[in-house]
Amino acid sequence: MSRDSEPARPKPKAKENPNQIYITAALVLVAALVFGLVLLPRLDPSKSPLVSQAAPDFALEVIHEGDEGSRIRLSNLKGKPVLLDFWASWCGPCRMQAPIVDQIAREYGEQLHVVGVDTGDALEPAQIFAKQTKLSYPCVFDPDGAAAKSYGVSTLPTLVLIDKEGSVRLVRSSVMQRDALKAAVDKLLD
Repeated sequence: MSRDSEPARPKPKAKENPNQIYITAALVLVAALVFGLVLLPRLDPSKSPLVSQAAPDFALEVIHEGDEGSRIRLSNLKGKPVLLDFWASWCGPCRMQAPIVDQIAREYGEQLHVVGVDTGDALEPAQIFAKQTKLSYPCVFDPDGAAAKSYGVSTLPTLVLIDKEGSVRLVRSSVMQRDALKAAVDKLLD
């Protein structure tokens, strides 16, 4: 038999170095700590530069639950906390957030102003969405996105809680569950 006809033998595997496993695990742990301590706080939606600042004023046209065609001016709502819900009819997560905001609006009634702010949308789909979801609070139309921009809204839904003096207390750019939203509102009512 020639060497060419011998079956190839598998090469012996190199022994794993136990120190290499520990070093790799330590590096992964350090990377996770750096991410958790340095990067995550910067991703925290409640760390908006608007928090503790005066809420930017707007006057937007009412499209649902109110005198349609009239305007809501945010600065006229001082004296009670305000919950703003920035949404659009085409936004899937907004469809999950809307019923939660509606529950809060119904539960707190006269203690809390709730205003839905449709942005990045056309007027007719916005009106249809508000009507179909049977929202119990007024919704306004932000046709050019100026109000959303003044609040730093880059994703929808975005919730903004404003205290009775008109200072922003929370900005949340994601779906906020009912219990967390209720707790945030309760803090403003104490």
